[in-house]
Amino acid sequence: MRVLITGANRGIGLALADAYRKGGEEVVATSRSGDTGYPLDVTDPASQRGLATQLAGDPIDLLICNAGVFLDKGTALAEYTADMWADGLAANVTGVFLTIQSLLPNVQAAGGKIAIISSQMASSELAPGGAYLYRASKAAALNLGRNLAVDLKSQGVSVGIYTKGASK
Repeated sequence: MRVLITGANRGIGLALADAYRKGGEEVVATSRSGDTGYPLDVTDPASQRGLATQLAGDPIDLLICNAGVFLDKGTALAEYTADMWADGLAANVTGVFLTIQSLLPNVQAAGGKIAIISSQMASSELAPGGAYLYRASKAAALNLGRNLAVDLKSQGVSVGIYTKGASK
């Protein structure tokens, strides 16, 4: 099985890559720098096209959209900026969509599946305040995944949304 993991240079992405490799699976790891495999800035359409070109015709059994940022950890309400919002949404929402859009032919070629990593912090039931950007962007990624699951089902592609525990 071939597994592609975005943001596989640290944290959950690195742990997933190590676990799949240990299980004998072929892992295509990506990170912005490319030092863990393929370079991919999920926010950059040119970077997305570059990876799609490199992997053209290669089936992907499991695409794990893990790359993301937590830019507002410990940020006070008055410290939020429009640029912070733009960068966070670009990585955590747009990046997920662009990755799926660019690699969907590879997933379809394998009859594969897509996993989107969200966060428990995306839950409206678990909203104790703060981390507005992170919570909103992960909630948007969750919503995106639910809608993609409906739309891609008829194409034989399953989409799952998985939450990771809150980090403090």
